Amino acid sequence: MQIDAGTLLKYAPSMPTRETPFGKLTFNRDAIVQAALRGHIEDIVALLRNSRCLGAIDGGTWRGNLKQGSLYNGNGCGDDEVIAWTEVGVVGLACELGFGPREQLGMTPETVTGGVDDVRGAVRGLPEELEPAFLMAANLLDTRSDQHKGKWYTERLAGVGFWLHGERLGGLLIENPDVCGANRLAAWGLLQGGRLPLARSDRVELLPPDPPRIVPIQAVIDAVTDRALRGPTEFTPDELAILCPTPPEPKRLAYAQYTLNKVGITWPGSPELPAEEPPHPG
Repeated sequence: MQIDAGTLLKYAPSMPTRETPFGKLTFNRDAIVQAALRGHIEDIVALLRNSRCLGAIDGGTWRGNLKQGSLYNGNGCGDDEVIAWTEVGVVGLACELGFGPREQLGMTPETVTGGVDDVRGAVRGLPEELEPAFLMAANLLDTRSDQHKGKWYTERLAGVGFWLHGERLGGLLIENPDVCGANRLAAWGLLQGGRLPLARSDRVELLPPDPPRIVPIQAVIDAVTDRALRGPTEFTPDELAILCPTPPEPKRLAYAQYTLNKVGITWPGSPELPAEEPPHPG
C-alpha cells in the first residue's frame, strides 16, 4: 500500500474530532501511521547518534508494516502506550503507573487473568473489524503480578484506550478524557506536521522549535519518512553524513540497520543483515 504523504495531514471535515481538556483532537488513520513511522525513524536516529531522544518516542518498538502494525512507546517509568493499526482503523491503549484495569476499568484481583480481556473495558464498543488491531495492541502491554488475600494474580496493564474505524470513534479516551493516561493517547490526535507531541504528566506539550543544530537532522528524517511511505528507500551518503557525523558503535549500527530494514529503509551498499534481530544496545 502506498500512502500519499503530502495529503496525510490535510484533514477532511469528516475526520473524527473531539473537544477535550487537551484541545480539539483530530484522528486520522493514515496520519497516525505516518507519525508512528516518523517517530520510529527519529528514535533510531537518536540511537545511532548515541544521544538523547530527538522527539516524543524513546526506545520504542515497531512491529509489522504500514498496512498492519504497531508501535509501543514508553517512558521507562511505567507509563506507556501502544498504537496498532490495520487497513480499516486504529486501536490505542495506554497506562499511567498505578492506574490500570483495577483502578479504572472495574476489574478486580479475582477477575483479571493477565490476558487481553483485562483491558477490553478501555475500548468499549470496539467494532468487530478492529479486533485484530486490539489484539496486536493488547499483547504488547506490560503485565503486573501481586498478591491479594494470600493469592497471586496478574493483570495486563492499560487504563484507557480509543478506537478509530472510518468516521467512528470510541473508547474511554472519548468517553472520559480526564482519566489517568489519557494524555498519552490524546497526543495522537494532536499531531504537528506529522510529528507526535510530548505527553507530560497529565498534559500534552507542543514540540518546541528545533535548535539550529537539529534542524538538518529533522529535515533528513522528514525526507526519509516521505520516501518510506511510498515504498522501499535507501539513505544517501549525504543524509548519513548529517545523521551520523561520526561512525556509530558497531552494535548500534547493526541494530539500527536491522530495525530500519523492517520498514524498508536500507544503507548504501545494502549490508548483509544478521538472521535474527540484534539485541538493543541501549
